[in-house]
Amino acid sequence: MSLFNVTWGEVARAVPHIVGLEIGRYLVFAGLASLIVRVFWKAGLGQRKIQARTARAADLRREIATSLRSALVFATVGFCMFLASRVGWLTIYDDFAVRGPVYFTVTLILMIVAHDAWYYWTHRAMHHPRLFRAFHWTHHKSKTPTPWTSYAFDVPEALVMVAFVPLWVAVVPMHDLAIFTFMTWQLVRNVAGHTGVELSPVSGEPSRLFGWLNTTTHHDLHHQTPGSNFGLYFSWWDRLMGTEHPEYQARVAEIAERSRARRKRTPGGATIAAVLILAAVGASHVAGRAEAAGSNIAGRWATQGFGSIVEFRPCTRRPDAMCGSILWLWEPNDAAGRRRTDSRNPDRALRSRPLVGVEIVRGLRETAPGVWSEGSIYNPDDGRTYTGTVRVRGGKLELRGCALNLLCQTQTWRRPEAALAAVRAL
Repeated sequence: MSLFNVTWGEVARAVPHIVGLEIGRYLVFAGLASLIVRVFWKAGLGQRKIQARTARAADLRREIATSLRSALVFATVGFCMFLASRVGWLTIYDDFAVRGPVYFTVTLILMIVAHDAWYYWTHRAMHHPRLFRAFHWTHHKSKTPTPWTSYAFDVPEALVMVAFVPLWVAVVPMHDLAIFTFMTWQLVRNVAGHTGVELSPVSGEPSRLFGWLNTTTHHDLHHQTPGSNFGLYFSWWDRLMGTEHPEYQARVAEIAERSRARRKRTPGGATIAAVLILAAVGASHVAGRAEAAGSNIAGRWATQGFGSIVEFRPCTRRPDAMCGSILWLWEPNDAAGRRRTDSRNPDRALRSRPLVGVEIVRGLRETAPGVWSEGSIYNPDDGRTYTGTVRVRGGKLELRGCALNLLCQTQTWRRPEAALAAVRAL
């Protein structure tokens, strides 16, 4: 069959259908995701917000405009696929009797897996300095993604993204419903990855069953630090190629901890709470103040083994975060009697500075009651900086530092006066 045999009536029916489908699909799913986040914000999604920053109205306008442009690019390619199928260049069938439901299911799953590989490698290639400006710059204008970011591509990137579909169908005959299902699936996953709140049911521990599925945090970290997390649906390519963000698992664990803390604070029944609230208002006020004081890490802490005392105070450049510096050392001098210095610091210029006064904890923020994270911990013993999380429990400070989320150590610090009191009690 020749292109000349395609009637104008078929073209007139196909064009608005394809354009309306692509634009409508984007508006429906991005709008639905935005509505869900807004409706369920106070019900728990607010505790799962990934970044402190919020997108501006100008960001939303840019994202919607560029996404609609991408939808038109996708519609153009879809129309070309329609023409190619009419003349027999592509095999797109609409009758299940042709190949059956098993073939439908298997080819759809294989298409999703193959697309994840296509996305990883083309996405990573577009981050090359020679390609980034022309292909991927517009998408990364969104430092804090929203559901409307999902199709915010430059035209060359939109062509690369949609090119997978005709290339796949040129090799593998597909049911038209399978293609529709695939396009809807990739948009839903794309929207979910840009919502800015963690939608996955994370527990804080890597899941053995679903650990290979990317979470919202996975792609959000890519927008924050573009050199990592290139995968779309699955994490295996990033893990295999060593491009997974080193703090990814820790960030997911923090969000899970926040969610658990909120559930613990939620009353068991509204009726009971209403009855007791007047009688307990005074006690709850006192308890609230005690809890706030108990979760505060400001002040002095004796490290494990009482080898040093570290003082926490608001960071000089970030008053909303806490930093900790060495205030005192049990052994201030080395074996030769010289003052101990930061001799293992990777910066040679800093190796001669005294250890007393060195800031070893930086940028901790209280992300949940009694949980301080999003900071780093410097270990003068090996000169390395680790991802750090601090929890206050029972008047003790549990400090956990991890290198690449693989090598982790936990120490328990106590207030110096508590340690001295325990010694006196002996």
